[in-house]
Amino acid sequence: MSSYRIRWSIIAAAALFSVAADAQTPCAPTPETYRNLDFGEARFAVEEGCRHRFTQDEQFFLAGIAQRLRSTCKLPRDREGRGLVEQLAKAAALTLDLQKRQERLDNGVPLPPGRASAFAAGTSMMDDLSCNGPEAALLARGLVLYLKRTSGSSRFVAGCVEIYTQRYAEKECRCMADAVRPVFPDVDQRFFDRELIKQSIHHSPRVALTLMVSCGVQQY
Repeated sequence: MSSYRIRWSIIAAAALFSVAADAQTPCAPTPETYRNLDFGEARFAVEEGCRHRFTQDEQFFLAGIAQRLRSTCKLPRDREGRGLVEQLAKAAALTLDLQKRQERLDNGVPLPPGRASAFAAGTSMMDDLSCNGPEAALLARGLVLYLKRTSGSSRFVAGCVEIYTQRYAEKECRCMADAVRPVFPDVDQRFFDRELIKQSIHHSPRVALTLMVSCGVQQY
């Protein structure tokens, strides 16, 4: 058995049979063994259950993991954890579906592949793991810890702030979320996507007025 897999087993045993780790603890520097992996920093953070600010692409990587955990491994076992994992997978699926539809509207011109590639990386990683092994259990636990920690925050607003970091602040992004909420009541559980704003305006032209007058947003 490799030293890497031995480390997996030790960490999993400690995580599953000891008291829950402090979810507020920032992550230690990412070990070299993880830095050489796709999304290694994100993977390390989930396994350790430590605090890490995940980028949009990293969140889609986690969503790919979530998709396989729920569909193939039937993890987590508890209802609350399973609900959180399903919600993440659903949010990513909705966004990727919007992206595909937008590509068709743009005459097949592909959009940047970052999110889809990240999601695929997560599912591919899970395909290499045993659902009954310590790795899957550890990932399920760490993912639930992260989702519980961020359950009170808006996924849409966080993504908006990241994408528009040079243009709009959290105040404007929250205003955007409020503007589209009548059309998409679950906006806070969704990933930020410009297509949501476009669809909201198409459904209710008043959204455009709200964005310009109340939010001070004219470009998105």
